[in-house]
Amino acid sequence: MDKEKFLNAYIEIETKTFVKADKHKKLEAFFKENETDLTKLTCTDIIAIIDELQNKKITIRQPLYKHLIYPILLAQVAQNNIDAIKTLLKLDDHLLSYQAYSHNTKFSWAMLLEQGLNIAPNDIELLKLSEQTTRNYLNYTLHEIPIGVIYGEDGATIAECDELLEKVIEYEKLCNQLQLDEKELIENCKFYYTAYKAYLAVYPNYQNFEDYLNKTYQ
Repeated sequence: MDKEKFLNAYIEIETKTFVKADKHKKLEAFFKENETDLTKLTCTDIIAIIDELQNKKITIRQPLYKHLIYPILLAQVAQNNIDAIKTLLKLDDHLLSYQAYSHNTKFSWAMLLEQGLNIAPNDIELLKLSEQTTRNYLNYTLHEIPIGVIYGEDGATIAECDELLEKVIEYEKLCNQLQLDEKELIENCKFYYTAYKAYLAVYPNYQNFEDYLNKTYQ
């Protein structure tokens, strides 16, 4: 089965079957019946199929993702195919959903991004994804201020404050590379990571971090 025949069959099911559960049943049956033929589709075919479906605003459902998109693109990830990596990264919601029920966590989203940047360190799309992800994380670490700096699900330790300081320095370099102005976030991170680290060394002398901030910086 070539790319065009597959697209026609998929779109036929998607547009002429109106109950979601029925769509999934038909798609599962379709993939089972055509399992051998579908293995002939290439990574280039899969990327073209995704583009075509997205351009036509046709939903990419999990049967398509698990039977075709994920296995074919994942095989290319092992061969350092940057286009396969970037396509999986763009379909992040599908990746998370698939891994949640399949428990196939060979490559997390973060691992795919890291591999992509190792292959193509100056790729603008990947750098922008890295910037957005890091920015979200840095904001998360500060979201409990003035209670404290967060690392994972808990308050940061002294060593973890050092890790965060290294991370924000790398983020600053990334912003400079992309010519992005995130000066306020960067300065806030540097200030609170440094202050929280200092507070942890003397915390018995204060009621809490807010008390330390008030008495030290005001």
